[in-house]
Parts: sequence; structure tokens; C-alpha cells
Amino acid sequence: MLPQEFSIEYLQEAENKEFLKKLILQIRKDAQMVGVDFELNEESSPIGLVNYLQYFLSNLVRNDFAAYVNFLYRVDISEKQLMNLQDLEISILVNNIAILLLKKEWQKVWFRSKNL
Repeated sequence: MLPQEFSIEYLQEAENKEFLKKLILQIRKDAQMVGVDFELNEESSPIGLVNYLQYFLSNLVRNDFAAYVNFLYRVDISEKQLMNLQDLEISILVNNIAILLLKKEWQKVWFRSKNL
């Protein structure tokens, strides 16, 4: 069953290591679909994933805003979800968007693993 909330702790549990790999691969696939490289190794830790995702999103915001918007659209982060984020400081905003993105990608991976 899909846990109610995304959590780093869930990904840190040993039995979920394969799930973490699939999550990283899903994010990489969605990034490639919009023409950007998500170059994180599948063997990364959950904390490494979060840190890299925050760096990746910050980089897109600063250097390729069109790719950033397309990536969020590809992942299915809604405009409504983005509008609910009130923080204007870029680091806090990117952190919140990274969590939204991880939740969406996590749902995709979980549902696909249950439908096999």
C-alpha cells in the first residue's frame, strides 16, 4: 500500500533500496523527455537524491526556465500546487517543489510496481 506521505525514512529502509533506484530512474526518464540530463547515480542515498534534486531544480530555474516549466509539467505538478507555495525565497521554493516532485514520481513508481 502506498504510504500517505512521502518520506525519506521510507526510502532509507533497506528493503526499499530497489524502489529508490526506480525512483531515480523515473526522474531521469522524465527529465530526458524534456531534454535535460538528471545525472544522479542510481546507487545514491535518499538524502543524496533530495540534495541533487534541489540543486537540479535550482539550476534549471536559473539557467533554463523553459525546461524547468516543461519538467514540472511532465512530472504533473499542477499550477494549483505551485500557486499554493507562498515562499518567495528561491531556496525554500525549490525545496518545496522538490518534495512535490518526489511525491509525484514516487506515486508513479509505486503504481507501476503494483501493476506488474
